[in-house]
Amino acid sequence: MPLLTKDKMINEGVPRNQCVGGSTVKEVVMAGNYPVTGDQYRDIDRRMSEIKRQLNQDEGSPSDPVRILLALQGIVEGNFDNVPVERLPIIDCDAMPFIPNGWSAVEHRKGGQIEFDPSKIVLHLESEQQRSTIVGNELRKRLEGQPVMNANVLDHLLANTRLIPEDWKADEQGRIRCIYFWGTIYRDSGGRLYVRYLCWNDGQWRWYCSWLDDPWDSQRPAAILAS
Repeated sequence: MPLLTKDKMINEGVPRNQCVGGSTVKEVVMAGNYPVTGDQYRDIDRRMSEIKRQLNQDEGSPSDPVRILLALQGIVEGNFDNVPVERLPIIDCDAMPFIPNGWSAVEHRKGGQIEFDPSKIVLHLESEQQRSTIVGNELRKRLEGQPVMNANVLDHLLANTRLIPEDWKADEQGRIRCIYFWGTIYRDSGGRLYVRYLCWNDGQWRWYCSWLDDPWDSQRPAAILAS
């Protein structure tokens, strides 16, 4: 996968894995007696796609397909009594982040205990990124005060890749996405500043990092908690 030449993949001490978009919908769709917003429709569509993705894994599904069928049948029949309430994973964003050997964390924005809900995460692009590029150091300044996700979220997702939305792999044009977690900034032994990102590459989720002197384009969004 062609990435910017200054990007570096760190192999030493990397936390390892434990191992819908595109359609146009009306903003409000009437279903029975309940109004359905466009966001709700898309969220349900993403979750259905995630169920199918898990069922289609070569190594087998992490969930019992019989129980999935029973739960879906109950939903189809309008019976929600036996449908379990989903518990969102809790991520400790106050904990010390993973730090590669020889590096230090020069900035780590703590965020408390958060429930990870992909529908509440915005993949943010500055206007310059949408048109062309912006230098990482300038982008860092622009994101000050924004609720950016820190590296604890990145590492939790690497350890629980089933939580990562399918549409984080690529953008609307099918180009690979590099999703940055600007809440943690690192310095290497040479004094250079880096930020880590999540990327789908060679059939698996990996983390890489970018030098803040690099340019950021539209394939490099920041993961931000929606307000």
